[in-house]
Amino acid sequence: MYKVLIIEDHEVVARSVAMIVEDLFSGSVVSLVSTFGQGTDLLQPAYKFDLIILDIDIPGGEFYGMIGSLRALQPDVRILVFTGQLEEKHALGFLSAGANGFLSKNSPMNQIGIAIRQVLNDKKYMTEQVQQQVADSFFNKVLGKTHTEPATLSPREMEVLDLLMQGKWVKEIALELNLKLTTVSTHKTRIFEKMQVSNIIELYKKVQVSKGV
Repeated sequence: MYKVLIIEDHEVVARSVAMIVEDLFSGSVVSLVSTFGQGTDLLQPAYKFDLIILDIDIPGGEFYGMIGSLRALQPDVRILVFTGQLEEKHALGFLSAGANGFLSKNSPMNQIGIAIRQVLNDKKYMTEQVQQQVADSFFNKVLGKTHTEPATLSPREMEVLDLLMQGKWVKEIALELNLKLTTVSTHKTRIFEKMQVSNIIELYKKVQVSKGV
């Protein structure tokens, strides 16, 4: 059903994750490699992967630069970072670099399947802790502006911003807040203008800078 590449140098972890993928999506083709170079070698134009599950502590890895290297080979591939590194220290950095999700290896086993499903559904995956970290960073920055700086966000714009940072689409936000699609789209446009960004990734980059990541 899906073509999945697992870049992980711990064989037991790699095979365990592969089994989870196969249990979730019967018939999926799962490829396992133990170095970053082996992973990039498999990313050929004629063979498109749907998902890459990436350990950032991998031989040949370039840390945040790995995301850009993978996207340069297959721009539309979904990337889920699955690592033993502390999420409070590195999640925002990898998400801002373009990863679709970040999951700690210390998370409960059921979260792996949830993260995989969410990323394959073209949504961002973050734990509640990281979502709160994102929200706190933005709200503190917005509320801390002086009157000489750009206008702050309205309460409704803050609600929309919080949901955008959770990886929700405009349609989902409209349903959750009981608003029209056009109204949510307008709020999103105003948020981007006030925050002086043009896309979600730039929002994450601002968070990264404000947190000193």
